[in-house]
Amino acid sequence: MKKLLAILTLTCLICLVGRFALAGEAAAPAAQPAAASAAQPTAAPPMSPEDKADAEIGKSAAAEVEKHYKIVKDSPDVPRLNAIIAKLKPVTQKPNQVYTVKVIDSRAINAFSLPGGYLFFTQGLLDAVESDDELAAVTGHEMGHVCLNHSRKQMSRSDRYTKLLGPLVLASILTRSDRVDPGAMLMVGSMVMEDALNHYGQAAEFEADHNSVLYLYNSKAYNPVAMLTVTEGLAHMESGELQINMGVEQTHPMGPERVAAVEKELNDLGVPIERRRVTKSLYTTAGAVKVKDGEIVELKMIAGGGDKPWTGVIFRPAATVDGASPLSRAQDASKKINDLLLVDLNSLEIMAMTDGTRGMIQARGQTLFTITPEDAAFHKTTVDALARQAIQTMRAGFQQERVGRAY
Repeated sequence: MKKLLAILTLTCLICLVGRFALAGEAAAPAAQPAAASAAQPTAAPPMSPEDKADAEIGKSAAAEVEKHYKIVKDSPDVPRLNAIIAKLKPVTQKPNQVYTVKVIDSRAINAFSLPGGYLFFTQGLLDAVESDDELAAVTGHEMGHVCLNHSRKQMSRSDRYTKLLGPLVLASILTRSDRVDPGAMLMVGSMVMEDALNHYGQAAEFEADHNSVLYLYNSKAYNPVAMLTVTEGLAHMESGELQINMGVEQTHPMGPERVAAVEKELNDLGVPIERRRVTKSLYTTAGAVKVKDGEIVELKMIAGGGDKPWTGVIFRPAATVDGASPLSRAQDASKKINDLLLVDLNSLEIMAMTDGTRGMIQARGQTLFTITPEDAAFHKTTVDALARQAIQTMRAGFQQERVGRAY
């Protein structure tokens, strides 16, 4: 079921999903990340004046964020996020960048970054992603904004900074001059927070998507297909019925364009597009369950992540067939189905056949499992009825997968 999400007035999400709206101007071409095998320096080089300025601007902007939104103290998700960052940092353009992670107490699905490595994630986003791969895709996207200096580029191009501060004051801030007035820095922090919530423009979003794919790919720790499932989540939210004015300028790229760009990136890298490896969207299980008269074996399909996934019983084998016990039959069927699900099996490929006595559930030229007259007799029904039930349950699972994503 789709989650109804509380709305963060801060909006704009990970620049990624649905409300993940970002706004701004064009960005410079993406720089290639360092090779995955490159060793991280043992000692960080001295910070440049620009890096020090970013750290101060980000600190001021982060303080503004914390004035407006409740931060989750001692969040158990922070170590998880830091572990992801540690694996991605060596393959980014700034392997020595220090990151500060905070979790915002909101059910909205959102994330954003500030200069100096300040990353904010809502609890709603952390609950919505279905794997560490998907969370790494979101994190990599936000790290991309930091590593590619999108905030600094936005500040240097935006007239509103020079109009409010003056070109000399802005230049002093961007180069961390000791003559910078603290009041001017506070003003910049507030403006940068607004930029982060509106995000940095279409070109910057494509660039951050591109770099996130490369970070995941080069790190060898996460599946870059997760960037595709996340951008597909954006397209899903954009096409939904719930359209809410978040109170910010929404100039981020349309979801389908971002999906197409990421898919092309994966194809160019030769990455197999196997979405279900990075989601909990659809899979089967096999096992014995207790019933009133003892135990029975069930082949089940499960769709959707979250606390209450949809579950349906495909088939309950009851007879031993060709030496295979009911449990072995169910386990064999589960493996076959799951293997096909990983390579994008769809509901239209599943069909029921009969050889006169047995029913056979098939897909892509192979038999997933058989239904015998002995199975039918045990359940006091017919082979055809059990086959129809199996097909209906599996198709219902595919439907639940389609509508059950949180984003």
